[in-house]
Amino acid sequence: MSKGKVRRVVIVLLSYAVGSVIVFLTASVLSRILALPDLFPRALLIGLILGVPISITVAWIYPKIGLSGGAQPDEHSVNTPVSESRTEG
Repeated sequence: MSKGKVRRVVIVLLSYAVGSVIVFLTASVLSRILALPDLFPRALLIGLILGVPISITVAWIYPKIGLSGGAQPDEHSVNTPVSESRTEG
């Protein structure tokens, strides 16, 4: 277990927690304004809780999602003009 993976998971968990609180509080206020059923905040809370293991798994397995050092396009495919890539027949 590397420190980088653990640090990334902790950052994702903290971000998910802050985002979840904001979403839940906003949804609870809007559910009263829009007269949504009483089941709506509970269903949203269950959905947010079920999203925690998914976000942890993604943070653990895919280390470069969202980082600027991720996959870059190949130099040759970007700089090759269209006329050179076609074969003349």
